[in-house]
Amino acid sequence: MKPLFSTVLALCLAAPAAAAFEDEGLPEALVSTDTLKNVEEEEEPQVQERDEDLAAFVTDYIRKDTQLKGAFLVEDRASKKIYKLELVTVEPKAPAGESGARTVTVHFKDQAKKKFTALFRVQTGPWGGLDIFRIDLQIPGVKPSPVLKPAPAKKEKR
Repeated sequence: MKPLFSTVLALCLAAPAAAAFEDEGLPEALVSTDTLKNVEEEEEPQVQERDEDLAAFVTDYIRKDTQLKGAFLVEDRASKKIYKLELVTVEPKAPAGESGARTVTVHFKDQAKKKFTALFRVQTGPWGGLDIFRIDLQIPGVKPSPVLKPAPAKKEKR
């Protein structure tokens, strides 16, 4: 008997609530006030954070990783060597890069006090936050490998 009474009570209370929603006009479709974007803008999300916020985001990432592992570990892919690095400074400016990404430059030192520079590539993540999608380590005394470009097509002579 109690379940039947609670069901009837819930149905009786739902009717006035539905009428109140209709009076306020809430069931109507919501209209977006966003401007229309072209295809290129939708494909390339722009990082719209301030430079200081990006530097703080990268600093927080490095500190959490250091707490977890005891040091910030980075692998040099060419030599397959893993470096244990300690944070020195994070540059406050984050210049724009390709595809709407931003680059935060971070200076490290290892246990032998050798200095390293790392470039953290930051972009807007799929959930709307920030995402570090690439870390490039610059080792002093080692030239970075050049970016290979395809050879231009040969023109046929007639």
